[in-house]
Amino acid sequence: MFLINGVVQDQLSATDRGLQFGDGCFTTARVVNGQICWLPMDIQRLQQGAERLLLPTIDWSLLQQEMTELAHQSAQGVVKVILTRGSGGRGYSGVGCEHPTRILSLSDYPAHYSLWCEQGITLALSPIPLAQNPLLAGIKHLNRLE
Repeated sequence: MFLINGVVQDQLSATDRGLQFGDGCFTTARVVNGQICWLPMDIQRLQQGAERLLLPTIDWSLLQQEMTELAHQSAQGVVKVILTRGSGGRGYSGVGCEHPTRILSLSDYPAHYSLWCEQGITLALSPIPLAQNPLLAGIKHLNRLE
């Protein structure tokens, strides 16, 4: 289930800068018994990302309300929140992007996580070195792929 700017839908404008440029940030929140476990920390993470990316003003109380309402629909799940600069014109300039896009989704809690907790996991080293970008360091931005 997706909630985009408060509306249940699964379509996003092709002009959204999150799609065009990866211009946004996200968080993934754990839901237990219909409640988000660390909601203040998830909101804080989004606020820090939005501030660093200079996203337009976001209604944080509305976003928190939407996250809480989605969480109430699941006993065990995951609420993912993506914030983008919103839709704008062609090119890199964010001029005219005054309305950020809020994308929320509710998913089941991955069943294999419990198995991982019991049996452990195997790690491997990636041959792909991470790029260094001080502006984006430490935030969950939408340009996660190298």
